[in-house]
Amino acid sequence: MKKLVPPATLLFGVLIFAVVIAFVYLHNKKIQDQADQLVSQSNLDYGQISDVNFAEVQVIPSLNSLPTLKPNELFVPILMYHHIDVNPRPTDPLWASLFVTPGQLDAQIQYLKTNGYSVVTLDDLYDAMINGKTLPKKAIVLTFDDGYRSFYDNAYQILKKYNVKATEFVITDVQTAPAYLTWDEIIEMDKSGLVQFGAHTRHHPFLTKLSQTAEVDEIFGSKNDLEAHLNKAITWFAYPYGDYNASVLQITKNAGFKGAVSTVYGAGQSSEKLYFLPRIMVDGRYNMSEFVARISE
Repeated sequence: MKKLVPPATLLFGVLIFAVVIAFVYLHNKKIQDQADQLVSQSNLDYGQISDVNFAEVQVIPSLNSLPTLKPNELFVPILMYHHIDVNPRPTDPLWASLFVTPGQLDAQIQYLKTNGYSVVTLDDLYDAMINGKTLPKKAIVLTFDDGYRSFYDNAYQILKKYNVKATEFVITDVQTAPAYLTWDEIIEMDKSGLVQFGAHTRHHPFLTKLSQTAEVDEIFGSKNDLEAHLNKAITWFAYPYGDYNASVLQITKNAGFKGAVSTVYGAGQSSEKLYFLPRIMVDGRYNMSEFVARISE
């Protein structure tokens, strides 16, 4: 005679199943809502897009209190840019910090080219830190976050003009939104050899606020998205908002990234910081003197 399952046990099992289904539904809805927020903002006119909710802003120290270089560190500024366009809200301090005009970027790269700087890649920096290869004097790295259309329209043209390389970190689930790069543009720039693409998650969430399953989806997923379109390994990652913890760092390593950049201010690079390399945000309000002071050893 078969032993019947007690009604209470059966009911408990049904309740557990319902809770699991509800959790999965809510998690997926949360991820979709984040994507919808990005896309809905991106469908506005370009000049109306606000970075208030999802920009990598940075606490920038005064010139009198810049971080000092430690004995085991290489002085290599990794510059962090966002919008390369004319700021439509010049009186807004946040917008003023995030928008660097094409003229400013042109002048800054021209300064680098005429004053002995060597624009190198994150891979070059990795080889110096890990494999002991020698970097050229006054090495500097250019990075751009979020994958805005202004990178293709403005920054890419300047990179071609001066024949310098840069890394663009893209959010991979917004490529149909007008304010962001299309996959065709990403593929074109990748083929140029001037632009290396890195992953910046699928929806730009605060990673430390997600479940581990969602963290994996965002980090692994963005890597997979880029690799599927570019047919090459994607080896660098940027944390949305500069937000990470031990779990996020470990997942980033497990995904196969060779390193990651942070929003911590500084130019002292070492293998100990490989998964949270410091950067220097280029504030759109900098004049040339302040720009030069911040990249000088």
